Amino acid sequence: MKILFITRLFYPHVGGVEKHVYELGKDLTVKGENVTILTEKYDKKLKDFETIHGMEVVRFSYPHIRFLGLIFIWLQIFRRQKLIKEADIIHIHDVFIWYLPFHILFPNKKVFSTFHGWEQKLPIPMLNIIQRKLASKLSMGTISVGKYVEKYYGIKANKIIYGAADKVLNIKMIVQKEKFNVVFVGRLSKDTGLLSFLDWLDQNKKYNVDFCGGGPFQKKCEKYGTVHGFTDPAPYYKKAEYCVPGGYLAALEALSYGCKLKLFWNNKVKEDYWKMSPFYKLKGESLKKWAKKQTWDKLADEYLDLYNHTK
Repeated sequence: MKILFITRLFYPHVGGVEKHVYELGKDLTVKGENVTILTEKYDKKLKDFETIHGMEVVRFSYPHIRFLGLIFIWLQIFRRQKLIKEADIIHIHDVFIWYLPFHILFPNKKVFSTFHGWEQKLPIPMLNIIQRKLASKLSMGTISVGKYVEKYYGIKANKIIYGAADKVLNIKMIVQKEKFNVVFVGRLSKDTGLLSFLDWLDQNKKYNVDFCGGGPFQKKCEKYGTVHGFTDPAPYYKKAEYCVPGGYLAALEALSYGCKLKLFWNNKVKEDYWKMSPFYKLKGESLKKWAKKQTWDKLADEYLDLYNHTK
């Protein structure tokens, strides 16, 4: 089966959606599927065409100008419409607006959407809500990363997922946890609950903190611990007693390394992001058992199930 993923950013760019598509594509390729990624060429040093772990990656550039940039995107995709013609499945990750004209040109194509999160704008702009409702209506099937998406965008997804992580490490591979050591993983911005975490640290000064991420509050975070930038958090998961995750992927990865979670939010959307998820509802061994099952292999099977059982 030929699957075309359309996503704004992709590996080697760092981010939750990028990792989701990258790891998912790798596992689908291992399962025998033919995966192509159509994405932005965000760095001129990147190749227009290359193969990564068996996935064909096709990149294009466009000017980041509101409205005009979208027209350039449509033109660039039109020049590559052969990818759409040859695909059995079109799966769009948060950028359905990129595909909208082609839904008219290729009305019989099987189109699916994954909604990865919210745009960190409060209140959520009505235009964003309308776009997601339209994407949901025009897609044969949809996946929502988090139950809260249905609540805030007024959509009903075929599947609710929370990402995935590598299989749980052998406990012998995990170094001794350092008491009162915390790792924060995510953007250093207020939408991740960071400021609430820093307020908590003001009342709990005994904790040593490693920040794996970057953003507008980097200087502020340097007063509380060491900021490592956007780097592989694995070495810090290994020694951390606790993890403060900015999102679901970081939470699952932290659990796979034996970390305990501390969850923070500073607005109602982020509060529901966590409270409507298993990360908040499940405790102790129940959470660990659930997290163990959330592998990339299982996630790939969820996507294939959607493709094969959605009419």
